[in-house]
Amino acid sequence: MMFPSDMENTSEHLLNDSVGNLSLEGVENGDHPFLTDAWLVPLLFSLIMLVGLIGNSLVIYVISKHRQMRTATNFYIANLAATDIIFLVCCVPFTASLYPLPSWVFGDFMCKFVAFLQQVTVQATCITLTAMSGDRCYVTVYPLRSLRHRTPRVALIVSVCIWIGSFILSIPMFLYQRLEDGYWYGPRQYCVERFPSRTHERAFILYQFIAVYLLPVLTISFCYSVMLKKVGQPTVEPVDNTHQVHLLSERTISIRSRISRMVVVIVVLFTVCWGPIQIFILFQSFYPGYKVNYTTYKIKTWANCMSYANSAINPIVYGFMGASFRKSFRKTFPFLFKHAVRDSSVASRTANAEIKFVATEESHTERK
Repeated sequence: MMFPSDMENTSEHLLNDSVGNLSLEGVENGDHPFLTDAWLVPLLFSLIMLVGLIGNSLVIYVISKHRQMRTATNFYIANLAATDIIFLVCCVPFTASLYPLPSWVFGDFMCKFVAFLQQVTVQATCITLTAMSGDRCYVTVYPLRSLRHRTPRVALIVSVCIWIGSFILSIPMFLYQRLEDGYWYGPRQYCVERFPSRTHERAFILYQFIAVYLLPVLTISFCYSVMLKKVGQPTVEPVDNTHQVHLLSERTISIRSRISRMVVVIVVLFTVCWGPIQIFILFQSFYPGYKVNYTTYKIKTWANCMSYANSAINPIVYGFMGASFRKSFRKTFPFLFKHAVRDSSVASRTANAEIKFVATEESHTERK
């Protein structure tokens, strides 16, 4: 997560490594160097924001518009899309502004609020992904029992609890974020984290790495290791050798595996996209030989771009891997799918089967 403090820490090295040939007159006039990343990174962030807002808004719109899409899993997906939208709108523009601007210009409250909201949305994303994985594990291991407990209402309650917990756990970011004076080609103001001591700072960074990244990844990995052992077993045990019973069993396994693969891809993308910045912050805080220079600045910038891109990638995964989403997109925007009419009957059967998850009875449960 890039805040003006990163700019402040690298300013001297940027001067020595990248702009050493600036004239003394420019320095005296307070003109700061305009580097390539001053326009390239905001351009990339703008693209991420545009794609992410359109994609995540469509996901929420499709789920809310079509009653058959209001399943437990899709409620978690809608919650994930909501966290992405809030993150893109409330955090990305401010972070992007740090590259062309030499200092923080949005005031003390926004300094606290942006950092706090960024922490809240990342925390909510991690917990939501963990809840999704637990939900998929539960329905895979206990397909019949889950019919009574996996309802959209339960998913909504869990999502609300996730947001409340994320707000509470992120309070330290609001308390310890503040404006401080600095100097880089003239007096500047920077939005920085200032903990009571170095020990408090390291403790919070370690907590953030464990709670926001490591623990969710380990929990999710455990859930899917359990699922992999179970997924090959038929949900409906054949009581005879009729062809229809075997087809039902194979179809149920295929449907469940397809949905689980989509959730796996979402989780893997989160792990890959958010891993670099989480590991970098941990390395920056605990490695004694860490040095602030233009190279580490560029690495951190790349890591931030990776983490922000995750919010734009998720809706693409839903569109490509979720048959029910493809079907609902076609119904919502028929003019975009004029040549896909022939596939509608097949897609309809797949979507309906996917919503049922493990048995036809679940469709009645999901609509209560």
